[in-house]
Amino acid sequence: MDTNKEELIFRKHMEELAKSAYFKNTCIYTDFLNLNEQSIVKSMERQLSPVAYSLYGGCDGAERVMLCFHGEQESSHCHEIAAEEYRSEYPVCCVKIVPANARFAEKLTHRDYLGAILNLGIDRCKTGDIILKDDAAYLFCDTLIGAFICDTLDRIRHTTVKASLSSAEEQIQERSFEVIHASVASLRLDAVISAAFRASRSSLSNLVLGGKVFVNGREILSNSHPVKPGDTISVRGYGKFILKEQGTLTKKGKTNITIEKYV
Repeated sequence: MDTNKEELIFRKHMEELAKSAYFKNTCIYTDFLNLNEQSIVKSMERQLSPVAYSLYGGCDGAERVMLCFHGEQESSHCHEIAAEEYRSEYPVCCVKIVPANARFAEKLTHRDYLGAILNLGIDRCKTGDIILKDDAAYLFCDTLIGAFICDTLDRIRHTTVKASLSSAEEQIQERSFEVIHASVASLRLDAVISAAFRASRSSLSNLVLGGKVFVNGREILSNSHPVKPGDTISVRGYGKFILKEQGTLTKKGKTNITIEKYV
């Protein structure tokens, strides 16, 4: 399907969900949205029915998230609110996947886990982030398919695995970071991305122009876009990081920065 047509269909669907939440005075949840879809919703706020919405993907810092239109929230226009007090209401569960026998397990990647899940016939929009930690993977997904995955998923590549629903205490609420200290000529988007992924600005500039870079969930198409401490920057195919701190100037006039990159 043509990309523009897909976006038009998506926009129409969001309009219908927001309108339904508004007139029914209730909460309505979407499937998991990717970064581009989240950016589209944020660009539509003035066009949607006047309801608040929140985003949550099962853990702090999730990249793929469900959106809830809060029809009971009075508002002058559609706008985002924090999801903290609504987290328990989201239809999101966590599936923990571990090798049946760690001694004979392969080193599995994010792609291996995702491929095995999709091979069960599950649509990608029903699954959120997959977080690898120690010898386990934590998959956030729609509660309607959590039990199915636990009952069905028994092998990833050549490794026999066990899947089980994870309690709230076991969910990965704190993500691991790689701390990067660097110096940049300016707080331009391309310069900060270059520091985060240790690559030249020229080699990464097309990522911005190609619509693969998002700052705080919004698509940014300018390499010179200014970023500031606290901004979360996601680069499709590369990863995500937070510009944590802006420090002092070096003797050469560059700005010291601290980056926390999700691992």
